[in-house]
Amino acid sequence: MIESVAIGCLLLAASCFWRGLLSVVRGRLSRAWPTTKGLIRKARVVKKHNSKGIEVWRHEIEYSYSVGRRAYLGTRVRFGIPNALSWSDPTSRSFRPFHKGARVKVHHSPLRPSVSALETGFSPFVFLTLAAGGVLAWMGFRLWTLPG
Repeated sequence: MIESVAIGCLLLAASCFWRGLLSVVRGRLSRAWPTTKGLIRKARVVKKHNSKGIEVWRHEIEYSYSVGRRAYLGTRVRFGIPNALSWSDPTSRSFRPFHKGARVKVHHSPLRPSVSALETGFSPFVFLTLAAGGVLAWMGFRLWTLPG
């Protein structure tokens, strides 16, 4: 039983490390990626109150763009954190409003044009994913090496 939990922790750790490192690499590479014109197809701002009672917002967006003769859809604003977890203060200078029908610049991978983002770089929250991977790896190794 303990071995199963240890293996589960190690597999989750590997997933966290993979996702985190992929986000960092793609975020860094995105600074040199080609851009194309895109169109915001869906844009919605979701609001809620955080644990301190402060109103925070996040985007739910979908944009379309073309590379060559192929059309693509994207939802990523920036690498490093899923849009569903990227709550922020709307008064912050980094909070960028998106509007349906707006023209945007889409950064896309030259090797895989389906991988895209509206902003280059990566969110610092990616380090939480990497830290979670470290904790899970530690737990997995500790459980694996328990006597008995």
